[in-house]
Amino acid sequence: MKRLIYPALLGLALAGCSSAPEETSAQTIAQPAAAEAKINSLPPMPTTDTSAAPTAIAASVVQPPRAIIYQGSLDLVVTDFNQATTSLNHLLEQHSAYLGTAHETRADGQHRQEMTIKVPPASFVALVTALGQLGHVEHKDVASADVTADLLQTTKSLAAKQLIAAKYRQQLAQATTKEAASRLVEQARQLQTDLAADQAKLQQFGARSHWATLLLRYYQPLAATDADEPLPAFAPQFQAAFNRGWSVIMGFALGLTTIWPVLVLAGAGAGGWRWWRLRHPEQA
Repeated sequence: MKRLIYPALLGLALAGCSSAPEETSAQTIAQPAAAEAKINSLPPMPTTDTSAAPTAIAASVVQPPRAIIYQGSLDLVVTDFNQATTSLNHLLEQHSAYLGTAHETRADGQHRQEMTIKVPPASFVALVTALGQLGHVEHKDVASADVTADLLQTTKSLAAKQLIAAKYRQQLAQATTKEAASRLVEQARQLQTDLAADQAKLQQFGARSHWATLLLRYYQPLAATDADEPLPAFAPQFQAAFNRGWSVIMGFALGLTTIWPVLVLAGAGAGGWRWWRLRHPEQA
């Protein structure tokens, strides 16, 4: 009977030992599974795809139309100033142009007008040609520049800086320290200055490409007046003789003024001699 009990106890002991490692291994397997479940339950972290930024910028920038800047100057001599001005106003209206500035002078023997004209680029060459028919061309200078590449580069730079400004605002909202917030504010302020400069450059490109600029100067020589005409040959001699005669008269008057005491004494002597003769007629 004892021989049967010992084997049974030994079997139970072995069974207990084998169940303990199974429970330990089950607990070890359960711990990573629980940790993985916790990680999976957290919200996903936002990811920044840097490779997509250039694509987004390129997609947001639309290829601008060709931008060409026209500018020039024209100097004319006209025979009739008023008629040229009337024809000029008609040409401005005909070519959809307008007058920017104007300055009119009448000096140095010229009636002159200087003005700045704004005209659509498509009508620039035609207007310059028509203005050249108003008189004799003394000087003409016309130039053009294609700024399409500069316009596109500035547009891309502006779009990229706007994207960076949006990221700065997002980072500023998530900043946890005062130092980080101050740094982001300073960077955003500097970026805002650059954005304003790019926007001003775009506006300048737009204004110069939408309107061509022409500096026009024209004048009419004025006829010399009678006062400006040279005197005949005898006129200077007559004027000199008149001046000499007047000088003689003035000299005589000055001489009389100088010898006035002698004249007074002579008059007094003549009066005294006459009085003496009247008093002593027998002696005379």
